[in-house]
Amino acid sequence: MLLNKNIENSKGVVLVLVLVIFMALSGLTLMTIEVSSRGAIEASRMRSEYDAHFIAEEVLYLVFEKIRDDNTPFSDTSTEEWAGRWEDDNVSYVVRPCNSKMNLNKLAKLNDNKKVLSIMRTLLPGGVDVPRLLGSLGGWVGKSVNPALDKMDRLYYASQYPSYGPPRNSLKAPEEILLVSGWKDFDREWVDDTFTVWGDENVNINFASREILLAYFPKLARKIDSILHWRDTRGFTDLSQILTVAGIAADSDLYREMLTLLTVRSSYFEVIVTAEATGCRVVKRYIISRPETFQTQMPKLIYQNDLSVTFPEIMQ
Repeated sequence: MLLNKNIENSKGVVLVLVLVIFMALSGLTLMTIEVSSRGAIEASRMRSEYDAHFIAEEVLYLVFEKIRDDNTPFSDTSTEEWAGRWEDDNVSYVVRPCNSKMNLNKLAKLNDNKKVLSIMRTLLPGGVDVPRLLGSLGGWVGKSVNPALDKMDRLYYASQYPSYGPPRNSLKAPEEILLVSGWKDFDREWVDDTFTVWGDENVNINFASREILLAYFPKLARKIDSILHWRDTRGFTDLSQILTVAGIAADSDLYREMLTLLTVRSSYFEVIVTAEATGCRVVKRYIISRPETFQTQMPKLIYQNDLSVTFPEIMQ
């Protein structure tokens, strides 16, 4: 009887060991499956992102060709084939001349402080300290500023984590202004829609928004609708056309000022491409320049960055 009892106890111990080993192996198997699953998801994401970027590059080449094939070398209007928005099932793009926006680097170089203050007071939201914002921007790009303001700005930059300092050079992208003391609370999309930093051209009257045109020329308030109607339906091929469209005198100070700040031509273009591939959505920004001999040379890519890369919830 004692022998039989020992045998039964041994069987029980073996059974427990088998169960423990089985549970351990099951946990290890589940961990292996989970790791493998994560690896498969990451690999799938990488492949999808690669495909989306490839689609965006194909679209960019299409835009290159459209800009090269532009046969109106002396003006650019919204009627051009390359202008505006285009979309298909999994891709879309928008092309805008960079000088449809206000150039922050060009603005910082203007010596007419009164004009700059007037422009920014019209464009920026009410209640902000415009002189201080412009002073801090000047310090960021390397212009001499009030020593007291410079000290305040340096304290601000030192208090950030991680801390940083002004490059004392031109802005590399519009959103860089959000790093400047006093500017961080401005909306990123508003900044990108309003400002540019590429090129050194005057504002293109055929693409600039109502707000930007009125910021530069408040006296156009009563005539702005006529100007916008003409530019959206026919387009200005020469600035002198505004004399008739808006009833401005050729010898007026307003027209002389417009000649120094406006143009009808563009050489730098912003291309925003949205491409999707198997659940990955990529939004890219390309900045391209058009050479003077653009009918024989392709435009050049001078800047690019990802505005966003997103995946659906099921893959997170």
